[in-house]
Amino acid sequence: MKQWRKYTVEDQYFSVTGLIAIILFFASLYFNSWPVFFAAVTVIILSYSNKKYLKLAGKNLIFHDQKRRDKFFSEESGEWILHFENRGVPIMKGELLVYFDDVVSPSDEKYVPRLSIYEVSIPFSINFRQSNIIRIPFVARNRGLAKIRKMELHIPHFFGLGETVLEYNQLMMQEALVYPQTLTVKNKNILMTDRQGDSEAPFSLFEDLLAPAGTRDYSRSDSFNRIHWKATARKQVLQTKIFDKVAETGWNLSINISDRHSITGEIEELLKSTADLAYYFVQMNIPFSLCINIRLAGNTPFYYIPAGTGKQHLQKVLEMLALVDAHGSIYPYEKMLSFYNRHLSIQPFFLHGGKEPKHADSLQLLAQKGVSFYDLLLQGEHAMIQKKTIVKRKVVSS
Repeated sequence: MKQWRKYTVEDQYFSVTGLIAIILFFASLYFNSWPVFFAAVTVIILSYSNKKYLKLAGKNLIFHDQKRRDKFFSEESGEWILHFENRGVPIMKGELLVYFDDVVSPSDEKYVPRLSIYEVSIPFSINFRQSNIIRIPFVARNRGLAKIRKMELHIPHFFGLGETVLEYNQLMMQEALVYPQTLTVKNKNILMTDRQGDSEAPFSLFEDLLAPAGTRDYSRSDSFNRIHWKATARKQVLQTKIFDKVAETGWNLSINISDRHSITGEIEELLKSTADLAYYFVQMNIPFSLCINIRLAGNTPFYYIPAGTGKQHLQKVLEMLALVDAHGSIYPYEKMLSFYNRHLSIQPFFLHGGKEPKHADSLQLLAQKGVSFYDLLLQGEHAMIQKKTIVKRKVVSS
C-alpha cells in the first residue's frame, strides 16, 4: 500500500514559460539565431528535468511509523519522533507540515492552534539512501489524547513556480496521553467509614481476630486474653497480640457527565475531582470502582473499571479519565445505574457526581441492599462530599 498521496500545484506562468520556450525553439531554427536556440533549449531541458524530478520525488520515500502511547502529567515535556528513509531521488529545500491536537502544544510558542489543531512547519531535506529523524518537542497542556492528525511534505519546483505535495495517507500510530489535573476535595476524611467489615483499613475500631499481624510489649490497658504466651516465653517479657484493622470499605464512584441531552459544562471539574479522590483512595488502600456514562462498545456499555487499589489500578483510572471525550456519545445515566445494580459488583458505598438522576428507582434498589450514598458537590475552586439520604420504599405484603 502506498504511503503517500501525490498532487501538484502549478503556477499558471510555469506552463506559459514552457510554451514560449517551444515557440522560440522553432523560431530560432527559422531565423537561424543561435543565441535564441540555446536559450530555448536550456529552458526546455530545465522544464523537462523539473517535471521528471517531480514525478520521481517521494516515490521511494518511506515513513517508519511506530506504535506508541506516551503518558504525561500536565506541563511535562515530550516529543513527536518522525523517522524517514529515502530510497529515491534527493529531496531538497522541502517543507514538512505536521498537524496535531492541542492537548499538547509545541515548545516553540510562536505557534497558535486553529480549530483545536496545531500546524508545525519544519524544513525538510533528505539525500538518496539517507535516513532522517525529525523530533518535534511539545509540552503537555490539557487532559486528553493527542494524535498526529495529518502530515504533508511540500517540494518546491526548480523555478519556484508551484510545488508538489506528498500527503501521508495512513493513520499515525503515535499518541500522547495527558492525565487530568486534580481539583481538591476538601472533606475526604468522610470516606473513612466506621462500619465493621473484612477489608484492611489503616484506621478502624474493628480488628480481624483471625489475622494476627504481630506482637508488641504488654501494657496495662491490654486485655489478658490477648497475651501471646509463646512470644512471651521466647522474649521473657509479656507480649500482646496485634491484629489487622478492618472495616467495611469499597466505594463506587458514579459520574454523570450529562446535562439533559448534552455534556455538562462542568465535565472538567468533575473529572479533576474524581482524580483527586482516586489518589486518596489508593493512598489509604481503599478499594474503589468507577462508572462514567460515556457510551462504549462491549459487554459493559459505558466506561467502567472494577474495584481495586494500588498503583496499577490508579493508572487505569487516570487513563480512563484522560480518555473521556467531551464530544463523546452519552449513555443514559439511569440506564447505567440499572446496569450497575443488576450486573456489576456492588460496593457498600456509592458516591455520585454530576447532575442528579430524575428517577431514583435504581438508587432505591441499592439502598435496600444496604448501600450508603454520598454526593460529590462542586464549589468553585474545590469540591466536597456530602452524605445523601435515600428513603427506602416499604414492601407491602399482600
